[in-house]
Amino acid sequence: MYLPPYIQTALRILKEHGAQGYAVGGCVRDALLGREVNDYDLTVNVPPEVTEACFAGYKVIGTGLKHGTVTVVLEGHNVEITSFRVDGGYTDLRRPDSVRFTSSLAEDLSRRDFTVNAMAYSPETGLADLFGGREDLQGRLIRCVGDPDTRFGEDALRILRALRFASVLGFEIEPATAASVLKNADNLTHISAERVFAELKKLMTGETAERILISFRPVIEICIPALTALSSAAYEEAARAAGALRDPVLSFAALLRPAGPEAANRTCRALKTDNKFRVSVCFLTERCDTVFAAPGQARRALGEYGKERCLQLLRFREALGRPADALNAVCAEPQTLPTRLADLRVGGADLAALGFAGKDVGRILEALLEQASDGALPNERDALLRAATKPEEQ
Repeated sequence: MYLPPYIQTALRILKEHGAQGYAVGGCVRDALLGREVNDYDLTVNVPPEVTEACFAGYKVIGTGLKHGTVTVVLEGHNVEITSFRVDGGYTDLRRPDSVRFTSSLAEDLSRRDFTVNAMAYSPETGLADLFGGREDLQGRLIRCVGDPDTRFGEDALRILRALRFASVLGFEIEPATAASVLKNADNLTHISAERVFAELKKLMTGETAERILISFRPVIEICIPALTALSSAAYEEAARAAGALRDPVLSFAALLRPAGPEAANRTCRALKTDNKFRVSVCFLTERCDTVFAAPGQARRALGEYGKERCLQLLRFREALGRPADALNAVCAEPQTLPTRLADLRVGGADLAALGFAGKDVGRILEALLEQASDGALPNERDALLRAATKPEEQ
């Protein structure tokens, strides 16, 4: 298994101080799958205070000391090094109430969520795979370490992690683990909305998101109650569209579209998404069925929403099978015609000089924009002023 130089440095320093460190978890899993590894986590057979002492002279961040994690800055990288540990009870269904540090790698790996995440690697000792993780990688299975009810009873977020890994990796969920996912899904109500949203975003962009969304609908509905009102046909159609888009905003919008814009807004607020995400999802669910029949109408939409959002809408509509219309053509053309009031060669001061006041100024500017964006009126100062009807002529 390839380890980058800064990780090799960390393991070497630990070894020089008599400690045994391992790369562990997702980095080992992804390396064995031939996937790109972005984050390397290390585990070590000494308590955190000893780990800190090993890296005297280096910048050490001890914010995770309660759970045995020391973060060391090496060659510009933050390296998390966690002591072998045994977890106590999980009364909040998320984090252990207490931890006990151990020198046993087997005890440490036995507390982890899934077999494919419970492998460790050391250049000196090779791969430590005590629970069949490599075999499950070959069989493309997500399986809990030990009893799945116990694992999900400790940390309910693991329920969504199981779905996310299956979606992203294209794996199946082992039958006993899948049954436990459905059995324990109600425990997700104890997990923070932010953590639920983070897992859902990754799940929905996975290569087999459609299959997971359909097969585990009861779990998804606990996270997004607005979906319970959908018929089986409507839900499955939405899940297929969401799975095909592979984009968090578009996938969420596709799944929520049948429930309507108001439900989309409530869902995003309940999941505590950022405002930009919520506005985009609501925009797509509200405007996906709008028909832009005339180029001028499409240009004004382009001016109101911006090109980025209109292109996003086009991609969304295409995925839903909506026919192309004037918005497709306008987004593809050079923007020579005005799309916003700010693009007009006249403004409120020009109309005021003609004698317009109050609401009449806005009304006339809107009328001029409509004609100019349709191409019926040149966007030239003299032409626009001539087209503006004087108050006494109304």
